[in-house]
Amino acid sequence: MNFKTIMLTILLLILAITSFIFLKKSHIRQKNSDTFIVGTTAGYAPFVSINSQGEYEGFDIDISNVLAKEMNKKLTIKDLGSMTSLLTALEQGSIDAIIWGMSITQDRLKKVAMIHYQGETTTSYPLIFWQTIPTTIKSISDMQGKTICVEPASSQDAVLNKYSKINKLPVEKIDDALLNIQYGKADAALTEPAIAKKFKNKYPEIQILNVPLAQEDQVEGIGIVLKKENATLIDKIEQAVKNLKNSGIITQLEQKWDIS
Repeated sequence: MNFKTIMLTILLLILAITSFIFLKKSHIRQKNSDTFIVGTTAGYAPFVSINSQGEYEGFDIDISNVLAKEMNKKLTIKDLGSMTSLLTALEQGSIDAIIWGMSITQDRLKKVAMIHYQGETTTSYPLIFWQTIPTTIKSISDMQGKTICVEPASSQDAVLNKYSKINKLPVEKIDDALLNIQYGKADAALTEPAIAKKFKNKYPEIQILNVPLAQEDQVEGIGIVLKKENATLIDKIEQAVKNLKNSGIITQLEQKWDIS
């Protein structure tokens, strides 16, 4: 390889690196625009659902609105259908944040940033049954050989992964879990406390067994999910959430949607 070829190769490498840095900075500038793009998914009342007028509503929709207003940004909601799709969209940068009642767990904090905005430490999860709870069931380990509905990539899913002899039935929509336990396709469903409360209020046939969690599986409330490298937006949202907590707005929304 002669000198000219070497110099040309070095020049092309410099141009490629420069272009990459420019595109990266442009992407960051774009994410710091006046629009706040939130990923979420309907069918998760009281956090997110669609009302009879075809409009999104729920605790997390209200949180998204007041958060955008606090940051002087225009809110855009993207309904992405499932937790897996939400996490993929966040990784690809097509959304700024996930606001969808997601539990703060140590495992998630290794991969993403999470800003607490609601809830206390959860030491148990509700295991829901249709009509009766078998007398032999006192804990998760007693469900070996039985089938439990769970949302893929949820904190409940992570708990069940520890029990190889429990059969998991994945459901993209938590409402589908009700149909599965009602018609005998599954024995129970493991879900969030607020979701179980909503189900119980609507369907008296539901029976709830609160099963204790190991310390490493306990959750520290729910959080807004962001990419770790998006430091500027993380700082803005942390300050905005702090303001909303101090002003009592989040408490008012908890009372409105009965999740306090």
